[in-house]
Amino acid sequence: MRALKKRLRRWIAAATAVVVIPAAGLQVSTPAGAVEPERPAAPAAFTAPDEALGKAWRKSTDVLVTGAGDTDGYHLYVARESDAFGWSTLATLTSSSLDVGPWTGAVCVTGSGRYAVAVFAPKKAANKPELSRSGALAAVVEIATGKATHVATGVELAYFNPACGPGDRALLTRSVGDDFALSTELLTVDAAKGRVTKTRRVDGQLTTPAPASDGDYGILGGQLVRVDAAGRISRLARPQGQPFAVQATAGSGIDLVSVDGEQAVAQRFRDGKLAVTATGPRNRLQLFGQRGGRNVLVGKASMRGTAPELSVLAADRQVRALSAEGHLIAEEVVTQQSMRSVGQPLSPADPADAGGVRVAVRATVSGQAAVHTLDTSLAPTLDVELGSGTAEARTNAAAADIGTPTCAVPRNDPRVQPLQPSPDMVEWAVNQAVHGRLNITRPANYLKAGLPAYQPQGLFPRRQLAGGGKVPAQVMLAVLAQETNLSQASWRVVPGDTGNPLISSYYGNEDNLDVIDYSKTDCGYGIGQVTDGMQTENNLFTDVQRRAIAVDYAANIAAGLNILIEKWNQMNSELEAHKSYMNNNDPTWVENWFLAVWAYNSGYYPYDRRNTDLQKGKFGIGWFNNPANPRYPANREPFLRATMADAERPNDWAYPERIMGWVETPQQKGFPIMSEAYSHPEYSSNSPNYPARFTKVLSIPDRYAFCDPDVNSCSPATNGCPADSEVCWWHGVANSGNCLFEECAREKLSYGAGAAEPGVKRIYPRNCETFTGDKNGNRNTNKRMSMVYSLNDTGQYNLGCDIGATDGKFTIRRGLPAGGGTAPYAEIDLHQIGAGYKGHIWFTYVNSSNPKRRIVGSWTPNLDLVPGERARYDIVAHVPSHGADYHNASYLITTGTIGEQRTCALNLAEEAGWALPGGIPNPNPANLGEDKWVYLGSYELGRGAQVQLNNVGTMLTRNFDAVAFDTIAFVPIGSNAGHSCGDDY
Repeated sequence: MRALKKRLRRWIAAATAVVVIPAAGLQVSTPAGAVEPERPAAPAAFTAPDEALGKAWRKSTDVLVTGAGDTDGYHLYVARESDAFGWSTLATLTSSSLDVGPWTGAVCVTGSGRYAVAVFAPKKAANKPELSRSGALAAVVEIATGKATHVATGVELAYFNPACGPGDRALLTRSVGDDFALSTELLTVDAAKGRVTKTRRVDGQLTTPAPASDGDYGILGGQLVRVDAAGRISRLARPQGQPFAVQATAGSGIDLVSVDGEQAVAQRFRDGKLAVTATGPRNRLQLFGQRGGRNVLVGKASMRGTAPELSVLAADRQVRALSAEGHLIAEEVVTQQSMRSVGQPLSPADPADAGGVRVAVRATVSGQAAVHTLDTSLAPTLDVELGSGTAEARTNAAAADIGTPTCAVPRNDPRVQPLQPSPDMVEWAVNQAVHGRLNITRPANYLKAGLPAYQPQGLFPRRQLAGGGKVPAQVMLAVLAQETNLSQASWRVVPGDTGNPLISSYYGNEDNLDVIDYSKTDCGYGIGQVTDGMQTENNLFTDVQRRAIAVDYAANIAAGLNILIEKWNQMNSELEAHKSYMNNNDPTWVENWFLAVWAYNSGYYPYDRRNTDLQKGKFGIGWFNNPANPRYPANREPFLRATMADAERPNDWAYPERIMGWVETPQQKGFPIMSEAYSHPEYSSNSPNYPARFTKVLSIPDRYAFCDPDVNSCSPATNGCPADSEVCWWHGVANSGNCLFEECAREKLSYGAGAAEPGVKRIYPRNCETFTGDKNGNRNTNKRMSMVYSLNDTGQYNLGCDIGATDGKFTIRRGLPAGGGTAPYAEIDLHQIGAGYKGHIWFTYVNSSNPKRRIVGSWTPNLDLVPGERARYDIVAHVPSHGADYHNASYLITTGTIGEQRTCALNLAEEAGWALPGGIPNPNPANLGEDKWVYLGSYELGRGAQVQLNNVGTMLTRNFDAVAFDTIAFVPIGSNAGHSCGDDY
């Protein structure tokens, strides 16, 4: 399924450490036995290409390469003018070793036009400063063939990374350090050879690097610098404004574009000095490199004369990409899954969406525009394997003592299965919690978790805000939207199902399925990612509180709200002279929470600890999330305000900017009809108008609102903070709007006092139908039918269906050899969800050779037989509607203690309706699969009979790789006719 067929593909579990990927140089590979289908002809972007492109288009060599990500990976898309700019997928870059989710990234094309260089990472890395600094992968892709080669790991996820120049040499950056000290590693990539040839370290924060024929350039401390072969810096000039683009020409100098106030300024460095070449609106002037080392300004440019190797293309909006010769502009590129994840974050991402892309393009010759949604899923895939090479090496490494989990509430515990709420439930809980009235009574043993009766804000009373007031509901909802997409349970669990709790970095492995490092766990639980108190050695919470945080979304929200309040209080409990706040510091107003959510993500350094060795006399909030930080493009619009496609590149905005974006633009809910997941705030009469959306918006702080030369060495004159250490921390008062003059927004409640908790809106209706074995009339009623469930204690099924006791035993063996040193690793990619018969299955994904991933499930019935007796039985397996879609699930039937073994292979995707006959993915976007009983055949069984299923195999059809362990029925049939393997019940 890859989580409802990769619709719930790995999406949560934040991490803290940088993984080591020793396989640099790894090239694109195809699993054994898999056949990459031939790519269909790319559908033309223009139906009348002679008119749109000019009559010479058939002989053109122009090509455009861009990228976008979904749960399959980061896709590079290519459009060739000789194909009328028809789109196809050039390559897909991913790592199935990571337990991640949607991918994001950036791509550039080298000056020869032969290679694309891409940086790609899980999109959730944007939520973690340490992952943004050095948690991405890099690859080189040959544009003619799609051949991809992995070249680096642990590189920066930033809008300027990677950087290409006039030749086939590219640059990558890796940000090393934290809020206290920062340096930059500059990696040189030889794209033609597909490898990193040099790594240099530069003191400070180097951004917008640019390889050139005479060396490497970039911006450091607000200045244009050259980096020599040894990493030494030559400071060349201070650009006007804050640069966001630097690009070398083949021989005419270095072009750059910066933002200075409300205008964009294009400048060229040549012969030791900078000169202005053009100006334009702040958000309407971009710089792109082209084939052969020529540069293009795209947007509204007022040129100051001419400059060699620099041209202009008009555009009335920011664009995503430009073709190598400038004949095509890609105005917007967004995957279907990204659009749905923004618009519909809690419904299953449809499998048909993976690989689909919506492109909006414009031909520069004619100005003709076109918008197409294309299925471009067929492409070579680079799957970067993490960890050390051979199976033997992995097994030996696994034998080492890994210790015990440090997160207090375990995974894969049937007693810990939270219900995934629907969005209206989340809004209800937040609306109640911020007003201190989230006092619904949970009965004893709620969700079979063994808890006493409690009330969420009885366990976690709302803390008082310093100075009084409350958190606006929309602020808390936006934080939950950004952190977890409003999910309490794992991303694999849809509303109405139960399953494992969402836990960030339970294994301390940065989602590497072959690594366990309990010293680096994060232990953030549930919808609010509550971390403090959730480690085994932390006594902040009682065991009851911990389990409630893991199981109950409402209790989690009550606990998470206090974390946000704590961040407000940290700053507002300082002495008056040392407080940091927004506007008039009244918590009623949404805009006044900008600093608190900043601290929520990256911390606050208090005044009373300023003289510690750590803080070195400084206090305040760190540099990473400062909007003036040059790691965010200076020409960006507010998050989500201009286009929902912003969600493709969350790393282009500071965390508090994203939170304000989710306040303005709520996520959507519902399946199949969508609506807003929570209410907009209530804007005031003088809140800013945004005519493009016919609405009011928030008063967002200016880029330099948190800059003061006397506080953090930051100002427009220095283009930010040149120090890149605690010197850049900010404290003080910032203004974005006059709240007393009605320029700010306040909360808007959808659920008032006394409102009942909404019922869950299930994606899958609860199916409590009971299997009798009588459907085909061949059951022998003189003997007992044996049902073996996926849980031996059926009292742990928590969806509310009537269920009897299991008549047998189900076991899971982990690792190879089973129960040995590899067993804890196999647990990482084993999951439980409330799907299947009566509401529980285990599932995992196929793997051909890795002993750390081996899972074997065994169903051993307690047959109604005396010793030595044998009788004929139909064996019937339940295939769940979601959680299973592998094409070759091979069940091994052992007929008794002394008996033969038979196999029955089922195509789970076809049985559940995810695929049509022949393995073709079901194209119906409304298809959600179906629960189904399928015969494994009829056999003469004796005592000791058993059915086994493992996950050894190779995915042949993309996304169809999930193996589920559901209920199996052993139906006595006597002398009646039996059924064959694969027969429908």
